Amino acid sequence: MNLSFIPANLQLTKDKDGWYLVTLQDEEILRTRTEKKAVAKFNALRRELEAQFPARELTKEEKTKLLLKYISDSKVGLDHNSFREPEKKKKSGSTRTFG
Repeated sequence: MNLSFIPANLQLTKDKDGWYLVTLQDEEILRTRTEKKAVAKFNALRRELEAQFPARELTKEEKTKLLLKYISDSKVGLDHNSFREPEKKKKSGSTRTFG
């Protein structure tokens, strides 16, 4: 499990020994075996930090660029499905002629 809040360098990771580790700017805040407690601490810290690092509004140019990218990506999906194998061409049946 890996969760992060990048603006404040807040991380929640699970190591190979099964410990959940919450770190803030590379300083250990909490180490526990229970996932529920680690996620609760991570979410509490994240809520506090979101007040210090508010999300900014996208500019009109950024919104336009994202919309155009979304539209172009969805158009490709309508015409072509790259995950599906192409259908094999069928051979015409052999004709049998008697007599």
